Amino acid sequence: METEDAKGLLEHKEATEELKEKMKTFVESLSKHCWLMIISSPIVSLNFDVVGQKFETIKDRFLEYTPQEKVQSEHGVPIGCVLLVAWPCLQLENESFLTKGEVVIVDETK
Repeated sequence: METEDAKGLLEHKEATEELKEKMKTFVESLSKHCWLMIISSPIVSLNFDVVGQKFETIKDRFLEYTPQEKVQSEHGVPIGCVLLVAWPCLQLENESFLTKGEVVIVDETK
């Protein structure tokens, strides 16, 4: 689909009624789950804030996602550090966690 300056995805000329309904359902579900996360006690959050950190310091909350090819850093991230978060850690406000996230680790530099 080509983008149109003043129109959103749902107003695009090629957006079907099925797409609009699925997007509405998705946004409603996302809103509900975000609301439930912040009103819980302790608060539940999604931890994406580990890019650039050494994997050894966060391996209790994250698993290493291993792609088929070696991961090279183009952004100056050192070997053994997190390049990107593939899936966030579901974490409680008191620093404990519910589920581990997955991160991609730099194997080599260019």
